[in-house]
Amino acid sequence: MSSRDIKYDVKSILEKQMPYLIKLLNGKEISWTDINKSFKKHCQSLKKKYKEGDIIEVNIFWLISETIRKNEKSYAMFDFINTTFEQLFHRLNNKELNLTHKLIKNVLMSCDNKYLNFIGEIATLNAYMSTEEIELLNIEQKIYHNKNKHADLFLKRKKDEIKFLVEIVNIHLEDKENKTSEEIEYIINSKLKSKYETTFFDNPSYNLTIQPVIWTNSIEQIKLLEQIFRKHENNVKDIRIPMCHITYQNPEGGYYEHRFEYITTILHDD
Repeated sequence: MSSRDIKYDVKSILEKQMPYLIKLLNGKEISWTDINKSFKKHCQSLKKKYKEGDIIEVNIFWLISETIRKNEKSYAMFDFINTTFEQLFHRLNNKELNLTHKLIKNVLMSCDNKYLNFIGEIATLNAYMSTEEIELLNIEQKIYHNKNKHADLFLKRKKDEIKFLVEIVNIHLEDKENKTSEEIEYIINSKLKSKYETTFFDNPSYNLTIQPVIWTNSIEQIKLLEQIFRKHENNVKDIRIPMCHITYQNPEGGYYEHRFEYITTILHDD
């Protein structure tokens, strides 16, 4: 049987490999036919790239297929995503779970490395919900009454019932090694300026903030980012301190500790 004749069943694979992703769909129907086609296309492309020695672009399908193949390079990120799905599922009530299929669909339909942008949204929501002080009201909520502009998250603080909007912006530094502090600061400021200008241009329906998520490639980058944002943390209106991700592995293997926190706290235990 050729690779073109193989029948792909992504849902069955995920039920075994990422069961909490399926649970976050909460029974909502999505087009598994389209997802199966995307997965098939990915597998065919992957096989060709391996054969020709081309650079492999990491996406959600690569993580799943390489974990099944027992490629250790996929383990840490796969475990982080899987753990995030599981934590988020347990932190949401059934009303909130009725909303999360929108996020999961975006992850599954992203066939390139932009899948991290959607993981960033899910990880941010998970971090907010971990405080037990936040209620999820909606995903993709309109910001302005008379404009078709949406924020990623619509939330409510439980203590005072204040509702607010959060627009998440992902900034990728994981492919930018050997950049100076000035170069990194320029990259971040440019991205935040662009997001601010395309998000704030009228009176929003609710309080609105931007939550940056910065993807890094080393602890050294995180330390540099902490210095940058501690210098500016009280000077930026409507933009929160960025969050980022780091994974520690047990020296003996087989165990990961994942952190997804604010840049200014992620390297500190207190």
